[in-house]
Amino acid sequence: MSKSSALVSANRTQNIASDPLASAFVSASAGSGKTKLLIDRLLRLMLPVEGVHPETGAPILLPGTEPGRIQCLTFTKAAAAEMANRLQSRLGSWVSLPDVELDRELSALDVPTVPETRQAARALFVRVLDLPGGMKIGTIHAFCQSLLRRFPLEAAVNPHFTLLEDTDANLALSDAIERTLGAAEHDAALRSCLDLLAGQVGLDEYLQRVRALRDKAGKLGPAFRLWETHPARVRRIYAALLDAGDEDEVALIARLREPPEADLLRDVLRESLESGSDANKARAAAMLDWLAQPPATRRVDAWRDAMLTKEGKLRATGAFFPARIVKGRPELFAPIEREAERVQAIGAGIAAQRLLALNLALFALAAPTLTGYARDKTARGLVDYDDLIAATRDLLREPGAAWVLYKLDGGIDHLLLDEVQDTSGTQWEIAGALTAEFFAGEGAREDEGRPRTVFAVGDFKQSIYAFQGADPQGFHEWRERFAAMVTAGAQQWRDPGLNVSFRSVRPVLQLVDAVFSREDAARGLREPGSNEPLPHHVSARAEQGGRVELWPLVPRGEKGEAIDPWDAPSGNTGQSSPPQLLADELARWIAAQIGKPPQPGQPPLRAGDVLVLVPRRSPFLRALIRALKGQGVEVATLVRVELTNQLAVQDLVALCEALLLPQDDLTLAAVLTSPLGDLSDNSLMALAMDRGDRPLWTELRERHAERPDWTAAWNMLSGLQRRIDFATPYQLLADALGQRGGRARLLRRLGPEAAEPTDDLLAAALRYEALHPPSMQGFLHWLRASETTVKREPEATADAVRIMTVHGAKGLQARLVVLPDMTGGARQDTRLLWAGRDGVEWPIWAPGRGLTCALTEKLASAEAAAAQAERNRLLYVALTRASDWLVICGWESGKTMPADSWYALCQAGFGGLNALSTPFEGGWDGERLVLEETCRVPQRQAALSAVPDVAPMPSEFGHAPGWRSVPPVPEGALTRPLAPSRPDGVQFGATPPARSPLEWVQGSVGQRERALRRGTLVHRLLQFLPDQPPAARAAIALDWLNRPGRGQPPDEAVRLTDQIMEVLAHPVLAPLFLPGSLAEQAVTGIAGGAVIVGQVDRLRVSDDAVYICDYKTSQRPPVEGQALPAAYLRQMAAYAALLRQIYPGRVIRASLVWTEGPRVSVLTEAQLRDYAPDARAVASSP
Repeated sequence: MSKSSALVSANRTQNIASDPLASAFVSASAGSGKTKLLIDRLLRLMLPVEGVHPETGAPILLPGTEPGRIQCLTFTKAAAAEMANRLQSRLGSWVSLPDVELDRELSALDVPTVPETRQAARALFVRVLDLPGGMKIGTIHAFCQSLLRRFPLEAAVNPHFTLLEDTDANLALSDAIERTLGAAEHDAALRSCLDLLAGQVGLDEYLQRVRALRDKAGKLGPAFRLWETHPARVRRIYAALLDAGDEDEVALIARLREPPEADLLRDVLRESLESGSDANKARAAAMLDWLAQPPATRRVDAWRDAMLTKEGKLRATGAFFPARIVKGRPELFAPIEREAERVQAIGAGIAAQRLLALNLALFALAAPTLTGYARDKTARGLVDYDDLIAATRDLLREPGAAWVLYKLDGGIDHLLLDEVQDTSGTQWEIAGALTAEFFAGEGAREDEGRPRTVFAVGDFKQSIYAFQGADPQGFHEWRERFAAMVTAGAQQWRDPGLNVSFRSVRPVLQLVDAVFSREDAARGLREPGSNEPLPHHVSARAEQGGRVELWPLVPRGEKGEAIDPWDAPSGNTGQSSPPQLLADELARWIAAQIGKPPQPGQPPLRAGDVLVLVPRRSPFLRALIRALKGQGVEVATLVRVELTNQLAVQDLVALCEALLLPQDDLTLAAVLTSPLGDLSDNSLMALAMDRGDRPLWTELRERHAERPDWTAAWNMLSGLQRRIDFATPYQLLADALGQRGGRARLLRRLGPEAAEPTDDLLAAALRYEALHPPSMQGFLHWLRASETTVKREPEATADAVRIMTVHGAKGLQARLVVLPDMTGGARQDTRLLWAGRDGVEWPIWAPGRGLTCALTEKLASAEAAAAQAERNRLLYVALTRASDWLVICGWESGKTMPADSWYALCQAGFGGLNALSTPFEGGWDGERLVLEETCRVPQRQAALSAVPDVAPMPSEFGHAPGWRSVPPVPEGALTRPLAPSRPDGVQFGATPPARSPLEWVQGSVGQRERALRRGTLVHRLLQFLPDQPPAARAAIALDWLNRPGRGQPPDEAVRLTDQIMEVLAHPVLAPLFLPGSLAEQAVTGIAGGAVIVGQVDRLRVSDDAVYICDYKTSQRPPVEGQALPAAYLRQMAAYAALLRQIYPGRVIRASLVWTEGPRVSVLTEAQLRDYAPDARAVASSP
């Protein structure tokens, strides 16, 4: 198909799918323009449309739908943001478009080009902009959260519920598990269940099973309720599911030990002993010995191993007799065969009984654990993401809350669903409830006469999120349900398919079609029950070239990857392993391709045009990243990793641990040699060696002045350690990274990749403080137990090779896509299965180790088939990310390559194409298969790279020969009055140490007011007492405080007098109270571009210095080591800046006087300089 015909076909299909008068369910292949289709649908819903008068049949123009009555649900926040931005950009451009161009865009949408539609189109921008909260475009979780906020009582949730992060959810589950395990000490039934499980699995696997059940809590509600009321019925259900009869394990073992044909078996085995081979004789002798033992001492496993293979199948006749004997006497083997079948049947019964006991034990422990976990969440007003979906589903289908549906039904006329292939079963139920009244009775139409519609778009071939609860089969099931609902309501229904790709060139799509034309690869991509081949993909980029390559596998070599751990290493064998060889070759090859056009007529390849995709995280990723960096190629690793595995985070966590426990020499040494401590190894050894038993912290404290790097490290550590008991984790980390220069040192040594993990750690500290009492020790425990993972988001402007998993690449594309890890087989965890009975889902745990039954084998087989089907869909997603160039490679990891590996499927696909075979020029021998088309049409990017000529400005606008492309002279900020006691930016400093609120509530209601009144009295006395004779000051103060108008009890007057006298006698403050000093002195001036207006509590000017102080009467003085509040430091620095201008050349002596104590804080010259107004202005300037 030519490019023009492909575009015409695609536009025609998209116009049919976006018809605003019809409901539609669109199957859109990769790169076929799903987002554009959704935008077109939204626009056509909001624009007028041609209709028919219901009575006369005459054509009429139906008005557009109100934007607030359209609900669009997307799969991710990024998709919702992109859709909202593109819609807003499109509407914004319509405002200023000329009529001709606007008519062209409206015609492309099949909208009538009349004055009414033009006016409506231009007005849409403002209508959407004025919509409260904007367009209803968001994720299903955001919609559920807003709905539950609106109807909390009907949904039976806390009206002020908090969304529980995964970190806290895991910790809460761990607490619930610990409570249940602790309760087993005092509960005999739970203890027996725990003993049974402990003998079968380890703690880690048990925790994995409980977490897996937590993730399926929506299924388990009915089962748990039945367990609480009728545990015996649950046991019967499990026994029926597992086909466990009434005979228990002990009876089955006893029956197995007593073969009913023991005498006949002895005769047959004696004959085998006489005429069989050496192996036959050994087996027969062992079996006769077993029969000779008393039944109670016979080992069951020995008899079973003699009769059955490891796979549980009957042994062949050759295991007991030579072929020549059995051929002449076939009846000789019959008793052994009957006994083997009996052992096989009893073994299945024993396995079923053991599975029954294990599943009941797991259920007995998991039920109180998960019930308590849910109860704790409810008590704390917490909900997780699964709770949002489940609560919304229950709210919408609850008969007593029918009026909620009525309220919603009146607010939503059109529902749009994006990426529906990844929708879970519960989410489908929500969509069904929202649209239940769309096609029934009077609710089928809007007030303006337009039909209400549902629109869904997705691609079953790209359903890859089953591990997150996606229901691939729901795609087909709900398509049929919606079709039935719409047609039953006599409304229009559309079911189009989009297969024209605007992303990939023809060679890429040819390989995709060839790979999935085979039965083994197409399994999981076709319609259920269909044997029809998949529709072929059509490229809208005809004649734009393209290339697909299949590299030969890296050979295993003589020893392969298996290394005997008992062999002494003879070299760095890891550097020559096949994955490492491939990583090195790929890095060299990618570095060589960057900067060169892939084909003539195409723009040069940038690093940001390269995307490396892997099916899962593996050591190969680290090898490839290291090799790319070694080639000087920028790399953006977009694979989700644990936060605590990041080097920058590990350094900061070590810093926090060293501050909590300075005596830990090893941790402190790690901090000192990290970027935060910035000591070299030699410097650390000079400090740590020959110190005897003294801790390293003490050694650094005593000797830090000997070297500049030791001094810097000690200043940083000691300053932070003094705050460890008072500052929150976020404040301490922010101080270490900001004021102490930790961020700059981390970035200098670790590179820009350390920036995001550092910010993620700060964000984690804020999340922790929002839900927990802030403490550093608690934060570190929370961080380790949370298993928090982070993922870098791709930046459109970043020019770096992107490396990510295929799951993370959904929705992305790149000019060059490399698939390097292609030889692994399918992996799935079939130990936790699900079986339905009586409308309830029951978990079936099959821990392996021979514990299987017919049900578990059947369920495991179905689970494996589903996993392989999803793996095939994952391959489809990986191949279709490439727009121009696709490279497939891998390494040999075993003697044979799995037939279901991606490499094998792609290799078979190449076999059906006319691919060119050329010698591979890399680091190993082999043939490279290449499918390529020549680029005949230069790509648009190449045309855009040229800078267009700038037309000269018309003469009527004049000329400006004096203009120069230099920035204007910076102008200072406008001056404005600034009170030093309330300086700008005070919110960024430490909070002044106020009294505890608990102290105010211990007395009467007026306690706070009386405290403020006492502060006023103290200020007055300190104002006039220095002018009185020293001997008379105490009597004057006491007499003045005892006057009736002061409102002070006698004992309080004595206490205040003592405090004031101690302040006046303080040696540091003595110069302030000498004759000539001033009280409450006003100061005004300009400092740092700001007008300062303030009042100094006490001021004295001497020949060489200026003394100032400020009284703090309503605040607690800071304890030893605690930082002074930034607000007070800036206040005094502002006073000092003004007084330096008035009295140049004189030293400023500033102090804060805390009357509680009393205590005096003398400010250093460095503090006055760092917090001066001009210093802050310089620090904040760009």
